[in-house]
Formats: sequence, C-alpha cells, structure tokens
Amino acid sequence: MELYMFTKHLLSNGSLLLSDFIPTSRTVSLGFWVKLGSRDEKLGENGLCHYIEHMLFKGTKRRSYYDIAREIDAMGGEINGITGKETTNYYINIASDYFCRAFDMLTDMFFHSSFERTEFEKERLVILDEIDLTMDDPEELMSDLFSSTLWGDHPLGYPVIGEKEAIGKLRVKDLKNFYKLHYRAPVLIVSVAGNFEESLLPGMVESLLPPVSDHQGSSPPLNSRERPEPKMGRALMHRDLEQVYFTCGREGPSYRDKDRYTLTLFNIIVGSSFSSRLFQKIRESRGLCYSISSSAISYCDGGEFTIGFSTSLKNFSSVLEAVNSELTLIKVGDIKREELENAKRKFRGSYLLAQESNEWKMARMAVHEIMFGRVVPYDETLRKIESVTLDDLNRLAAKLLQGDRFSSSCIGPEGTERSIQNWEFTF
Repeated sequence: MELYMFTKHLLSNGSLLLSDFIPTSRTVSLGFWVKLGSRDEKLGENGLCHYIEHMLFKGTKRRSYYDIAREIDAMGGEINGITGKETTNYYINIASDYFCRAFDMLTDMFFHSSFERTEFEKERLVILDEIDLTMDDPEELMSDLFSSTLWGDHPLGYPVIGEKEAIGKLRVKDLKNFYKLHYRAPVLIVSVAGNFEESLLPGMVESLLPPVSDHQGSSPPLNSRERPEPKMGRALMHRDLEQVYFTCGREGPSYRDKDRYTLTLFNIIVGSSFSSRLFQKIRESRGLCYSISSSAISYCDGGEFTIGFSTSLKNFSSVLEAVNSELTLIKVGDIKREELENAKRKFRGSYLLAQESNEWKMARMAVHEIMFGRVVPYDETLRKIESVTLDDLNRLAAKLLQGDRFSSSCIGPEGTERSIQNWEFTF
C-alpha cells in the first residue's frame, strides 16, 4: 500500500498542479516545470533556455535581483533553477510557514521577469565566464564532447549552456521572444511535496497564477522533437593535463522503454556503485585508476549508456584492455544471480532513502507527468525492479554491449593518440 497519495488538478488557466501532502514534514518543496530544454532549441538558438534561467533571477516589476536574494534568505529557504536537455525547472525548498510567500515569489519570477537590458548584458558576461569554466573542467568538457560525438548535429549533441559565439551575438529581444513563446501558463506544471494546507492548495494556486488571457494565449506550440539517430564516432582533444579522461558508450533505452528497469540494475552491477564490477576489478583490485564508473541516462525517446574513467597516460592502455575484458565477460552471461539480488537491494535502499527528500518527490512527480502523463506509484516501481530476471539482464547485455556500436571521446596530453588511434573494442 502506498504511504502517500498523489493528487492532480488541472487549473482553469491550463496549468497542472501535482501535490504530495506529507503531514509529518515541517518543510515543503515547490517546483515550476516546463517541458522545454536545450534539445528544443533550433539552429542558432543554442543556450537560450539556459540564458532564460539566469534572467528569471535578475528581477521583476515587483522585486529586484537583490530583493529576491534577500527575501529567500530571510525565509531561510533554498532557491535554484536547472536547465536540462528536456526540461527546465525552478524550485524553492522552504519551511512550511513560508509556503505562500515562496509561491508568490516563484510565480512573480516565472511570469513577470523584467529582462532589463542592463541585467541582460551583465548576465551575458556571467554565462561567457561559465562557458570558460566548463572548458577548464575536464569532466564537464568530456561530457559535452561525448554528447557531440554520439549525437552529432542533433540538438542533444549541443551543450546545454550554449556556445560563446552564439551567446555573444544574442539580442535581448530574441531572448524575450523565445521566453514569451514557451513560458505560458498552459505548459506549466506546478509540483508540491511536503506539509501545506492540503484543502486550500488548489484555490491558493489558482489565485496566484495569472489567468490564461494574461500570459501569451492558450495554445502554446508543441515541442516537435525528432528521435535522435546516434553516430559511431571518435573524438580526441589534447589538453595539458596529468590525466587522460575517456568516455565510451552508445544509445540506450528511453524513459518509455520496457528495458529501463533492467538497465537500472544492469548499470548498478556494471559500474555505478562501489561494489560494481568495473570499480572493484579495475580500481580496487588492480589500482589502475582513481575514478571509473558507468552511467545510464534516459530521454523521452532515447537514452545513453556510458562508461567513463580517468587515469595516467602510463595506465591508459591497461584500463582500456581491462574494460574490454570485463564487458566481454558480461556480454556472454557472466553476471551471477547474487549480483542481481544485491543490485535490487541496493536500488530499494537508495529508493527508500530518496523518499525522505521532499525535493526528490517534487521532482519525481513532475518528471513522471512529463514523460508518462501520470505519476508512477512507488510500489509499482519497486515491483518492476523486483520482477527483473537474470535472463532479462543477459538479454540486455547482449543487445547493449556491441563494441562496434560504441562511440568514444578522449581528452588527454600529447601522446594520448598513440594509445587510442588503433584501439578497437572486441566485445
């Protein structure tokens, strides 16, 4: 039986309200979500979603950027915005006593930001600095490099943050037009988890959100997303570094793929936990690198499965060979039933711990609504994880682990190319 019950209200202005009332909590997490991310940007628009995220914190008609910062600090809350490849969200974590004030602030920022030219120009400099910081961070740079290698010219291959040339040319009126086109009441999902006045919530939200006529009409354009076609490619970037950074992988199951739950457990076994095969055999047993892991990312119509590590140039070839050997074993059915059961216990424990977070619950409701059109009950997720069999894992391994379908990206010092230029995965 579910511990909490989700509620869903379609508001008169077209916005959707999701709520999870938790009477034992003393806090509440409030999120405003839109199905809009960097993959929805057309050619020449890369970075606009992220730029808008910055501008929503730079002041409204009622609040300056300092007022926003001072007000949230005075309430002891946390406020942030996150731009992803498929969604953008703004959230506040706050003591329940301040929920109404926090909701008013987020509504003001979302619907009534000023986009003043002076603040626009200041934020341009901030974003350009942010791009420079990414270029100086090998792990961030590797993430962008691999995305561009795997997805090519598809928008999923572009950096969320944008590129310097496009950001440098952007005009404030172009950003405002993009904002007005996409930030509409009917595409907004309001997600709330924690302790609040449950019976009063829908009415309060209705009273604070603008009516549909006040915010850009009732027929927002649908995001015309094209299913990505992955590329098989390699990329090598030289940097004056002590370590070599390497990522390889391929397309994986989407959010809506029946194999998503199998992939979750497969990822835990392969490389996303301390007891995983890659971490234990390559890092712990042989000491060939400090960092190695696998990752699984799902989108609405595709996904990524990747393996990444950093190591010295001296050990680079040895780590590649060790990864190849381990994936070869996994592909031919070497995963044991005990590993599957341990992965299920790991997932269940992490899942229960996550449920202690109102922010996690708030985000989960919104993402599920966007991806599935419903909030998947907790126990349904656990049942699907528990139902994964060893045959499911082996079938997915055979399907996923095809070395000739893997793309790779590498960042390292001069000499790295000697280790990578003739390398081929054989699994």
